[in-house]
Amino acid sequence: MITVRPYERKDRQGVIEILYRTGYMGEDATSYFDDKYLFGLLFGFFYLDYEPDSCFVSIDHVTNELVGYILCSLNTRVQSRDFQKKMIPKILTRAFIYTSWRYRQSFRVLLYLRRLNQNNPVPPNENEILNEYPAHLHINVLPKYHRQGVGTKLIDKLEEYLENEKCIGIHLWTSERNKKAIQFYLKKEFKLLYTSPSGYGLWPSAKDVRSLVFGKKFA
Repeated sequence: MITVRPYERKDRQGVIEILYRTGYMGEDATSYFDDKYLFGLLFGFFYLDYEPDSCFVSIDHVTNELVGYILCSLNTRVQSRDFQKKMIPKILTRAFIYTSWRYRQSFRVLLYLRRLNQNNPVPPNENEILNEYPAHLHINVLPKYHRQGVGTKLIDKLEEYLENEKCIGIHLWTSERNKKAIQFYLKKEFKLLYTSPSGYGLWPSAKDVRSLVFGKKFA
């Protein structure tokens, strides 16, 4: 039996393991980014450390294994500001003191991400998106648990939480290459809000893969 419950501190390593195994456009990131801890700093630790009440995990009670998660921030503008203050110093410290000589592949990707962040055009309707869909989410499920209703349980739990928090809408970023995720979001009544220009993909190994923004309103 698989159930969903609020995130607990003991789940931290399990969440990062799933993030790492699914974080490359839905695929294992091992071959593309070899510093797992830095990967967590970039894409997961903020939510677990600073907005844990907005995070949920799915557990397989037969194996007692954490098999999926959904991470959320209620206010993207505030999260973006706080990420700069709280996470960027940690990311830079890790990158230049350790990653730059121990995980050179990851360091090169980080430099690409920095350039991308500086040059990548924001959605022309970014303010409209954030006004109507102020929250955002990240969701991942281990591949062997796909098509078993795990993602649906996670989304449903988060939506229940967001409605209790009087959240009016939520958005997410994904990749056009992540076909399974796109089908899932459309099934869950998310609509496409933005498609990035070609050539601004998140990963240097997939620069021409466009990013997509989906959103869903609750009010």
